Amino acid sequence: MRLSEDERQWIKQSVCRLDPQAQIWLFGSRVSDREKGGDIDLLILSDRLTFADKLEIKRFLFERMDEQKIDIVISSPDKQDPFMNLALENSVRL
Repeated sequence: MRLSEDERQWIKQSVCRLDPQAQIWLFGSRVSDREKGGDIDLLILSDRLTFADKLEIKRFLFERMDEQKIDIVISSPDKQDPFMNLALENSVRL
């Protein structure tokens, strides 16, 4: 996984302060140590987070991660979604 310890902590902090029960998953190219570059793709499973919360998470991380591009998908843990299932197959829980 190509995230620094600081980056992992900032991601957890940004989400958990809004929903301590949320599950945070890293997916995409940052999961592999062999690849280079790439944005940070996060899947957040939560029944509480709103679109406004998503924007707040992105703002919090943008300020701390040198304007790194971050894509966030928020979904209910109970939702059956083909994209979510595919993302979870090749992901790492933070």
